[in-house]
Amino acid sequence: MKKAGIFIVILALCVLLTACGEQKAYDEACALFENGRYAEAIEMFRALGDFSDSPDRIKIAETRLEQTSVWRSGDNSAAERALRYKDAFTCIENGLTREAYETFSSLGSYRDSAEQLKRFTVVKNALVGEETHVVTDESDILRGTASYTYGSDGRAVLRSGLCMLDKYGFSENFSYHYTYDGSGNVSRIDAVNEPGTLSFSVAYEYDANGRPVRELYSDNSGVTHEYVTSYIYHDATEESEPYTEVVESEMFNGNAFPLTTRQESYGPFGVSSVKCGDVTVVNHYGPDGRMTDSVRIGADGSRTVTTYSYDDVYIYTPAA
Repeated sequence: MKKAGIFIVILALCVLLTACGEQKAYDEACALFENGRYAEAIEMFRALGDFSDSPDRIKIAETRLEQTSVWRSGDNSAAERALRYKDAFTCIENGLTREAYETFSSLGSYRDSAEQLKRFTVVKNALVGEETHVVTDESDILRGTASYTYGSDGRAVLRSGLCMLDKYGFSENFSYHYTYDGSGNVSRIDAVNEPGTLSFSVAYEYDANGRPVRELYSDNSGVTHEYVTSYIYHDATEESEPYTEVVESEMFNGNAFPLTTRQESYGPFGVSSVKCGDVTVVNHYGPDGRMTDSVRIGADGSRTVTTYSYDDVYIYTPAA
């Protein structure tokens, strides 16, 4: 009966891959994994090959399947806890830190589980990914995904991803490395391409309130600032709404020459809009104040839609 069920799952996977692609099949396998249907999840992850972290998920599912067999055989609780303790470290080795945290939490005072929990940093509602679709005509679509890596202090240290241009078969890997100042503000972002060479950098300056006032762009030489973006803030009064005046300038011999000026206006119901020449950007925010998506509309009608996703991030720092 179990083999027949697994066969049905595999058959369903084949249909799913054809109709919706690997990502949807992966999400289905993860759902089985989370619901404890490990045998079925293993078969689905195997069918996905090297997609995402499928090989790592297989290792974890096999370990949990072994644990399930021990629990159901009526083995004593000490053996059960030993297997779960081992499983927590297997999760860490495979980057499944959330699962490791939850496992250590369930072990209570078993061995050094309480001490292991102290080595985790939990970043609540962290930005974990974004996806961009740029449509300039009916056949030209740029798709991109990004993911974020956080340090033990909870700050993002790396943004990495892949962008693909459907029409021309172009793809590029990228990574942005973040540096912070003493106040916790991002002071510099270095963009690095796949070979590991610097593409460009952006440095940031802030006012006394921690608001960015200038962005300074430099090329891969890391010396000459070619473009400067300045921000001027206007406080709200009873007669006016707050907005930010943004001036983009080009540097030449140390002098900034204004190129464009735009205003960022903030309206009600979690919406803000930016007008810059013939380009309009509309940002939407959720009830918690986090941006949910950003839509850029060009003069030619082209649209760039960036959606943002958030989740709790679990960071494990091994003992020195």
